[in-house]
Amino acid sequence: MSFIPFFSFSQTASGEWNSKTATYTNSSHKITWKLIEDLEWVKRPILDESTLLKVRNYDTQLLVSLGADKYDGDYGDCWDYISKIESQPKSLYKQLSEQSGMEYLGTEALKSQLCGIHAIKARSDSKKFNPENKQTIHYIEITYELFRRGYIYTVSIAALVLEEEIVDFDKIATMIFNGFSIE
Repeated sequence: MSFIPFFSFSQTASGEWNSKTATYTNSSHKITWKLIEDLEWVKRPILDESTLLKVRNYDTQLLVSLGADKYDGDYGDCWDYISKIESQPKSLYKQLSEQSGMEYLGTEALKSQLCGIHAIKARSDSKKFNPENKQTIHYIEITYELFRRGYIYTVSIAALVLEEEIVDFDKIATMIFNGFSIE
């Protein structure tokens, strides 16, 4: 029996995903996102038309997604909307945490930049103690929202991590976000 590596190069909802190089490209949105090539990324179902990419690495429990919502008019600078964007995820994440039996720890939104473009970085954290393993598990999601060429882009990384793995998650998330580029 011989092993034949299988690499997919396929269309996502919009753009192309190359699993061999762990790279997503989208010429119409002028986006390239180079993920960590050493991890095996598996495409996940795209359930709405605003999602451009959704992939998961099962070893690290990382879920990476990219969305683009069209907007009309001039919204100006996304930093002007920080209070609105900051309050929206809190109620959503709090509700999702409660439904999954987790304790909601909070959401923090900050003025930030992604690819040199003004963005709002939001980080949500929930936790649950597992008495069987005597470990605390966190669900952490980091999201950047930015305005560009008539779209609101949402660039997101989420994962279930053990409490002692939070620092490593933050390092990996930074590496993944550093692979994102938009013109």
